[in-house]
Amino acid sequence: MKAINLDKKIPLIVLGFFLFQILSFLGYLQPILANVIFILIVLSAIFLSVYKIEYGFLILIFEFLSGHGGLLFEFKGISLRLTLFAIVMLVWAVKKFFSEKWKNLFSQKKSPFYILFLVFLILILFGLIQGIIRNHGILAVKDFINYSYFLLLFPLIDVLKKEKFDQNVFSLAQGATIGIGISTIIVLILFGSGLVQVHNSFYWWWRSIAVGKATYMNGNFFRIVTPAHLLILPLFLIYLSLLFETKLKLKKQLFFFWLASLSGLTILINFSRAYFLGFFAGLIFLAKELNRKKWMLFSLSVILILIFEFCFIYTLFGGMTIFKGLDFFKDRLGTIISPQEETSSLTRMVILPLLAEKIKADPIFGSGLGATVSYLDPATNQMQSTFHLDWGYFEIWMELGLIGLLAFLSLLGSIFYQGFQTIKIISQDIFKKRIVIGLMGGVAALMVASLTGPFIFHPLGILYLTFTAAYLINLNRNERTNS
Repeated sequence: MKAINLDKKIPLIVLGFFLFQILSFLGYLQPILANVIFILIVLSAIFLSVYKIEYGFLILIFEFLSGHGGLLFEFKGISLRLTLFAIVMLVWAVKKFFSEKWKNLFSQKKSPFYILFLVFLILILFGLIQGIIRNHGILAVKDFINYSYFLLLFPLIDVLKKEKFDQNVFSLAQGATIGIGISTIIVLILFGSGLVQVHNSFYWWWRSIAVGKATYMNGNFFRIVTPAHLLILPLFLIYLSLLFETKLKLKKQLFFFWLASLSGLTILINFSRAYFLGFFAGLIFLAKELNRKKWMLFSLSVILILIFEFCFIYTLFGGMTIFKGLDFFKDRLGTIISPQEETSSLTRMVILPLLAEKIKADPIFGSGLGATVSYLDPATNQMQSTFHLDWGYFEIWMELGLIGLLAFLSLLGSIFYQGFQTIKIISQDIFKKRIVIGLMGGVAALMVASLTGPFIFHPLGILYLTFTAAYLINLNRNERTNS
């Protein structure tokens, strides 16, 4: 990736982001409109993918970045995200076959990373078979569909060779960061001002279609959550990493500073403890290749800006003083070590021993995809059954067994190894180094956040992992070829 100019396409991407949301909401009110839009997007994706496969992938990546939980548009129960994924994978495979390049798909991929990747894919397929045999039914299929996004690795390695594809993806990411940040603030204003009430049309669109949450906290402050925030966390770290690049022009530095500030504000409004922990892990990772004093001063500045942003937003919407806002923030973090003081944390702790028992029953090969745990809900005092367990790595262990968990962790370790090797062979291109370090910092953040959440094997997390791996593989290969 070359040093990127401020892209004139970014305002159009932001406009496209909001148009996507508005059309989805209108489609929620008028389902026939949603069907028409779905068909038009699918037909466009087929045409553009056949014309140039990279165009199809840009449409898919735009949907990942703008589509929240992937349900903004559906047709007969099939999501637009899954449909676009099937289209680009099929078109890529057909083009690969007829170009006779399919023979080279695995011939040059004998590194430990590819072996681990293929082993993990086989274990996922085995988990699906186990899930079906054990009558996990549709839940097993849903889990398998999520994991199937790992298949994006192979075509991404190919399309990243296309001219400016990586730059176009970065432009999409920047536009989506602006769109997600501004829309998060808008949703906060709508709920905080009372313009949107619980159970009205917008509430149910946000809840069931965007798969978002708006949880009342204090005063007029609501915790706004959307799956799209998952990608904001690693993007935040990439922007921070680029701010260390002193050779960037002032205009670019100011733009990345604004993107980082907006990303930080978005994470604060999300108010996820897992994201906070992940962010600090990623921030520590950004110290690589930097003077320690410079990193400490920069990190302190970032934390102070985040504190200022939180105090501003909480005072504005929470209706309380700055110091009470900080006390509220401290209490929220305190529930990490005192989970009994907060319902969601308590529920997670109730599930943990039951999850452990489930793992003990099948520790090596797991219970299969779609496995559930039944627990006594502390809020309602009623028995509940769920496959959303909020214990990321334990969830993988329960479903795919210890073998699957070790394969996944080895895969993550291999991505870091690939990144460290790439940093070593990159010449004096500081910009590339900061991109690579930022990408790896994002992986580290998602890994830590996933201690208490399914972030890293959520479809958005999988997209980030596969793109990072594909980018590192291509960059490593290009640098070795040019050296």
